[in-house]
Amino acid sequence: MAVKRLRGKLAYAPIGFQLLPEKFTLRELQLVHEAVLGRSLNKDSFRRKMLASGQLEATGEHQVAVEHRPAELYRFAKRSAV
Repeated sequence: MAVKRLRGKLAYAPIGFQLLPEKFTLRELQLVHEAVLGRSLNKDSFRRKMLASGQLEATGEHQVAVEHRPAELYRFAKRSAV
């Protein structure tokens, strides 16, 4: 029942707020959504949808100490009880 409820809230609430650190990458957010939904999501569509939602804001920072190109870090624009 809990998973079913989380899946329903993904469309309108920032579910990752309580499952991610304050600053996170879009990939980390996508992984949370995929875990809740139980299926893979299209990377480009997911990013476009999340950035257009108004729920996220860029921090202007990037990952540090990674072996690949550092990703931009984001945070939720509004902290609400979910």
